[in-house]
Amino acid sequence: MKISNTLILLSILSFSLLWACEGPAGIPGQDGANGENGEEGYAFEYTLTFSAPDYGAVLELPSDFTMLDSDVMMVYLLWEITDDGTEIWRALPQSLYFTDGILSYNFDFTKYDARVFLDGTVDLDGLGADLTDNWIARIVVLPAQFVNARTKLDYTDYNQVKAYLNLPDTDHTTGSYPTRPAVSE
Repeated sequence: MKISNTLILLSILSFSLLWACEGPAGIPGQDGANGENGEEGYAFEYTLTFSAPDYGAVLELPSDFTMLDSDVMMVYLLWEITDDGTEIWRALPQSLYFTDGILSYNFDFTKYDARVFLDGTVDLDGLGADLTDNWIARIVVLPAQFVNARTKLDYTDYNQVKAYLNLPDTDHTTGSYPTRPAVSE
């Protein structure tokens, strides 16, 4: 009997505690102090042409910019501007496949610059201007916490990176931009 009364009392107490959490909201508290702004991404734009003998270009970061050892660099090429003015950016490396070989657009970087270059099995001296001339490259420096963050960000998609890091828009539709070959997926 004593156990039965204790169980009934505990049941009533538990039931009343579970339903006691309803009621009007309390007074809102004060806002906390603003924290420091976090790191942000940086974008730098360059125009380049791949020409003999090295078929590459060294793109120096501005002298007033400091890239940390932990930061990561991405390089994108403006591949195409569609009829409606949409810019198509492609992350490097990119490869094109021809009957006589492969052409790759690639890069390497230090914390001071990026070297963008052509590589592959095709004869680089025989490439047409559509493959070598008047490229627009965009370097994006990503602070390490963005790369290590648990986001579902596709770093090969420039538009996702631009939106995530609040990078400024640019407009390259005022002039004619060369038509580039399709990239094999």
